[in-house]
Amino acid sequence: MFDSPDEIIDLCNPIDNDIPVWPSFPPIDLKHESLAARDGFTMEKVTMRTHTATHIDSPRHFIPEGRTLDEFPISKFMGEGIVLDMTDVGNSAAIDVDDIDRYGDDIQSGDVVMLNTGWDQYYGTTDEWMFEFPHLSGEASEYLADRGAKAIGIDTPSVGGWYGEVPGHGPSTDVHPADSHLPLLENDVIPIEELRNLDAVRGDAATRRAYFFYPPLNFQDTSGSSVRAFAFL
Repeated sequence: MFDSPDEIIDLCNPIDNDIPVWPSFPPIDLKHESLAARDGFTMEKVTMRTHTATHIDSPRHFIPEGRTLDEFPISKFMGEGIVLDMTDVGNSAAIDVDDIDRYGDDIQSGDVVMLNTGWDQYYGTTDEWMFEFPHLSGEASEYLADRGAKAIGIDTPSVGGWYGEVPGHGPSTDVHPADSHLPLLENDVIPIEELRNLDAVRGDAATRRAYFFYPPLNFQDTSGSSVRAFAFL
């Protein structure tokens, strides 16, 4: 018999027509195609990018010949890990090696490392959420890959900062997204982006261990997928 977890914490943002998406993406289109009252059954159609809402990246996201999600075993998308308190990093800050290394003794090889910046408090079509979020420096990504991390999660839109241009906002960082992503993806470290509730996992401690799940749909030949992420305590 398996023991049930003491607590299960949902780590996902919702998916509906009103959610924020990456500023250069079109909005989600979720609509009813059939209604039970009219057609005898209800069914919806969803149109959105694979890197939308709480999602993971595969190496193919930045590496032309990189592995796609279906090339990993399902075990790649779950594992024991740790939440780290990053709530003291600032607006648009690049999380650096020193920010993570203060917890270096607590990080184990093979861990799913979750970075709790607290940025989910700004979730929505806000400047903070869409453009001014903390993200990884290239050196921090290299450090985490060298430590043997299995996956890196963050409660912001991306492990890489906003580097683009839209009419309402220019770049918020000088760290190119490839600098944040490539050290992870080149080492098959899976980024998990747009998480929430990592503070509920961490509680009052600076770090806390848990078992994390972030499985994608069984898409073939894709660079990413929305996921149903949660933590067992």
